[in-house]
Amino acid sequence: MSDLTAAHEPIEIDVWLAVSPKIPGTDEYSLPGFGYARVEAAESFNRAHPQYRVKTRMVDFRALPEEVGVAVASGNPPDIAEYNYSSTQVALDMRARNGDPLFAPIQRAIGGRTEILGEPVVIDDLLPAVRNYFSLGGELVSMPSILSTNVLFGNKDILERAGVERMPATWQELQDACAAIAKLPDGPAHGAAWPIYGWLFHMEIAGQGALFCNHDNGRSGRSTRVFFDSPEMLNYVRWLKSLYDHGYYHYTGEPRDYFAGMEAFARQEVAFAVTSSAVSQAMADAAAEGGFGLLVGQLPRHDARSSPGGALGGHSFFLTAGLPKEKEDGALAFLQHQLNLQHAVARTNDRSLPLTIPAHDQVMADAWVEPHPGFRIATEQVTSADLTPVAAGPMLGNLNGVNTPATYALEDVLLRGADPKSRFRAATEEAQLVLDHHNAAALAYPPVTPEVLRGG
Repeated sequence: MSDLTAAHEPIEIDVWLAVSPKIPGTDEYSLPGFGYARVEAAESFNRAHPQYRVKTRMVDFRALPEEVGVAVASGNPPDIAEYNYSSTQVALDMRARNGDPLFAPIQRAIGGRTEILGEPVVIDDLLPAVRNYFSLGGELVSMPSILSTNVLFGNKDILERAGVERMPATWQELQDACAAIAKLPDGPAHGAAWPIYGWLFHMEIAGQGALFCNHDNGRSGRSTRVFFDSPEMLNYVRWLKSLYDHGYYHYTGEPRDYFAGMEAFARQEVAFAVTSSAVSQAMADAAAEGGFGLLVGQLPRHDARSSPGGALGGHSFFLTAGLPKEKEDGALAFLQHQLNLQHAVARTNDRSLPLTIPAHDQVMADAWVEPHPGFRIATEQVTSADLTPVAAGPMLGNLNGVNTPATYALEDVLLRGADPKSRFRAATEEAQLVLDHHNAAALAYPPVTPEVLRGG
């Protein structure tokens, strides 16, 4: 190849997309089509900027942090990597081979510019709750790409037969609805199902106005302590134990698996299920196939004064630090392009809630048809969140590993009669060891990439 030809080759930008895992034994993804809207945004950017070529690679979101670590070790990390929300602190703690942080904060890299390569900078257009989640110390560290929240789904036919007139908005209302359903002579065996999952812990604690970890949930400084035995956590545990003891809560035996509860809902073994807004179309399809109506409500909260909107889910893009200036500008321009109005609206057809104010205003307009059931309700839940560290949810290292002791502590309380206070005190100690292990690497001198990078 001549120097002249080489000079006209597009600048390649490697983008790794976090996607759902494949169904075991198949080449099918558990969420078919998830990620294609981001691929289309990359193709659109390439057409608009022929001097660049954004190349996308799909990676199981749980394995992506480990894959990035392997790529760093081989000297070939991606230029942009999309991390699941639970791995945000892990991304911030990733190290390049020279020991510097692998990723550069997005807001810092933009540096106050209002456009990059003709692409308007959109970070000021982000919904406040979205920007709040992906910021530390007031600085946006990554570019949001997918947004979701937990919502409550209900079997309309069963609720009508039980005389439940509206979707429950509080814990007490959900308990009362389950009690009414239990009186049906031919009703389901249980009232409700959802996983014992860290994200739900985060949301229910935030709904009570409490922190999950210190330093403002890791927002004003690195989180070094977890609060699993807080009064707010124990409120949730004792309430769920009461539901379980009454036969209202169905434990599927799969503590962190949303799909098990969804399948019970589809079989009409429960009248309510809590799951992510990202799978609401699957819930609608299951209801249609089962021949029953579907209702959607916000995640029930502790009481009517509580805010249910905090602790978001989703993904965000991280920019590798130290890229050549021309490549960095192309990468930053792509990150703006993928959230311009056209692509931000298209993202709502790819299981995401709106990420930007212009997209929100368009898709929430009265004449706009919901892209999937419960979309408006889930979006309203997100936008209702207080803009506080509490509502932003926890930012801490190895969040998946930190959550695990609480998961099994709650299982012990439900199934084996463990005392909530003492069992969650022990879970706090277990989780603290996990967090301490992560922080020891991140705070060492020189700091190193923590060894546990598994997302999820």
